[in-house]
Amino acid sequence: MKSVIRILLAFSLVMLAACKTKDPVIVTVGDSKLHQSEVYTYAPDWDSWGDRERILFLQRWIDEELVYQQAVKAGALKDSVLIRMIERTKRKIVADYFMQSYLDTMIVSDVEKIDFYHKNQDLYLNGKTTVSGAIMSFADWKSAVQYYKEFKNTKFESIPPNHRLVKRMREFDGVDETPDPCMIPSIRRAVVGRITPMKVCDGAAKIAVVTNKLDSADARPLDEVIDDVSMHAWVEHQNTVVKRLKDEWKTGIPIITKMNVLSEKEK
Repeated sequence: MKSVIRILLAFSLVMLAACKTKDPVIVTVGDSKLHQSEVYTYAPDWDSWGDRERILFLQRWIDEELVYQQAVKAGALKDSVLIRMIERTKRKIVADYFMQSYLDTMIVSDVEKIDFYHKNQDLYLNGKTTVSGAIMSFADWKSAVQYYKEFKNTKFESIPPNHRLVKRMREFDGVDETPDPCMIPSIRRAVVGRITPMKVCDGAAKIAVVTNKLDSADARPLDEVIDDVSMHAWVEHQNTVVKRLKDEWKTGIPIITKMNVLSEKEK
């Protein structure tokens, strides 16, 4: 029997690889046939599988079909318990498939995403105080003084552009510890958008600027959490639509409960 199965499986693999334009029968067990199209339905990754995976799949299908045919011969399909189980399963599959057809067409607007974000900012708290900005080093004190005089009243919302007076610029982004204790002793007290007065640190004239600060109780920016927001907004949108649909369907179909479903304690 095993040798017959091996031959059958080998033949099936050859047929599946050779026949591209038709829908050949890959395996036959009694009167039941497994076609190539069914193989791809059951195993979408078939083409990427190795021989061992393919053989195991076909072996499982043959074993299952053998058991199924024996069950049919034994009259299992006439069993009242099994009939009820099949009916319940069929109802659930049909209902789920039907609802999925609605879910697949749902589109969540940007307005819904933004609305969810603002209503649920507690989900996206920063957790720690973080800062972004840059530390600028200068060739000499004179250059630092000149730069400070030129930009001390400028409001920086992003990293300062390259400048002839700046010898080196070290950027930092979203750090929860000071990037330079000499220039920024405390990130909590750091002033956002304004350059600091020049100072000599580590033997060099420096100026620092913090361009952005998020306190621990602040929500992270929307663009940083947009994927999570989109997912939650979609679920919320889905629940709203499904509830509305069910409410609409209930108004068109009489629903009557004749059985006393409440216990005496609940009355």
